[in-house]
Amino acid sequence: LENMKAINEVRKLQKELKKVEVEADAGNGAVIIIMNGEQKVSSVKLDPDKLDMKDIPRLEKLIESAVNQANSTLQREVAERMKGKMGGLGLPGL
Repeated sequence: LENMKAINEVRKLQKELKKVEVEADAGNGAVIIIMNGEQKVSSVKLDPDKLDMKDIPRLEKLIESAVNQANSTLQREVAERMKGKMGGLGLPGL
């Protein structure tokens, strides 16, 4: 019975996490990334006023930085939600 409760909580959490979105930027808003709870980038925005489109290496670094920042933020958000939801189920490690 406890296992079923845990399984249901995990399923609920998975559905909830799909709706999570985090935003990260690099270059003072030159690049903005939105990532969803499935760790998929759902949006990339570039501000041409803050970018030199001829400087491809800098643009690549800004995109890389924004994606990594979004991923880190998302991992923290997921861990926090899991700790809150799963901590009371008595599962090892949570």
